[in-house]
Formats: sequence, C-alpha cells, structure tokens
Amino acid sequence: MYRDKLAKIILLTILFPFVIYMLGSCIMGYIPPTGSYRKAPYQFEELFNEKMAKYGMSIDIDSVNFSYGDGLSKTVPIECEDGSIISCTYYPTSERRKSLIEYMTFTQELTGQHGETTYIEQLLILMLDEFYTASTENRDEPFDEYSGVSYNEALRICKEFIRGEEKETKFFVWVRSDHGTATTLERTVGEPSTISISFLLPIK
Repeated sequence: MYRDKLAKIILLTILFPFVIYMLGSCIMGYIPPTGSYRKAPYQFEELFNEKMAKYGMSIDIDSVNFSYGDGLSKTVPIECEDGSIISCTYYPTSERRKSLIEYMTFTQELTGQHGETTYIEQLLILMLDEFYTASTENRDEPFDEYSGVSYNEALRICKEFIRGEEKETKFFVWVRSDHGTATTLERTVGEPSTISISFLLPIK
C-alpha cells in the first residue's frame, strides 16, 4: 500500500510540471503578441486591410500556402483596385497562428508608363506607423543620429529612391529606444522591372 502511494506521488510529481507547461502553452496560443514590432501574420492582415483600404488595397494571407525553399515564407498577392501588381513576402517564426513575422518584403512590378503610381512610399508609412511606432514620437529626430534615421528622413530617402535610378539603398529605423533595424530599398530592371522595400523585424 505504501509503495503504491509513493509511486503515485512520484508519478504526479513528474507529470505536474508537464501538465502546467502544456496548459500554459495552450493559453499563450490565444494571447496576441505585445510590442508594435511583434506582430503575427493575422494581425498584420487586419491592420493592412484597415489602413490600406483608402488606396484600394487588400490582402488575404490564407489565399496561398507556405513555401519551404529558402526558409518558411509566404508570398501573398496584394489586391489593387487600380490593377497594380504588388506582392508581400513574409517570413514567420512558424506556421502557427501566434507565430511572429521576422522579415517582410513588398515588391511592385513597374510598367514604365508615364504617371504610374508607385505604392512603396505608402507601404513604408504603413510599416513606420504600425511596426516602428517609436519613430513616430518625434518624426524629425532619430533615437540614434549615428546609426538611425528619423521618420521623416526615412520618407525622404524612399521618395528619392523611387524618383532615381539607384539599384539599392539601406537605412536604419529604430523600433524601440534601444534597437534599430535595417530597411532595404531595391530596384531591378528587366521584364518585369520591380521596386521593393524590405524590413527586418526584431521579435525579442
């Protein structure tokens, strides 16, 4: 009898931490990530459709499947009322709903026609406002003048890149007071020609 009770106590002692861990994992799965720069794909979809509707743009992250070639990623077409061809590629930490976006690229195909609308600047504004909220506190001053740019300076760089012919440029924007990340603008010339903007996002 004593041995049976002892065995049950030992078994419960071993299983209890595991049960608590599993319960905690289930609960955490329903808690949205915190920090403006820490967003799950479904959160990004919601804010994109809300903020970019004024430009006639929307996105459905479930419209395509994951790719596994160069890391886990999804390349999702952005629906544009004016017919612009734009895609969003994002790299999450996992396929789970609570996964976090680590890297994101917006790419727009260019026709070269006069007066063509380029949405890269509007997409940069979306990311600054929703992911890099630290930069919105003072739009003329960066947190670190030696390694980062301000909100308004980022927009100036983007506008100049769109108007110019440079193939690539990078700048740093601070997602919080102690952490800046790289933003990359790229241009390709060919069939089709494209312009893209990429964001590395911290998740810790």
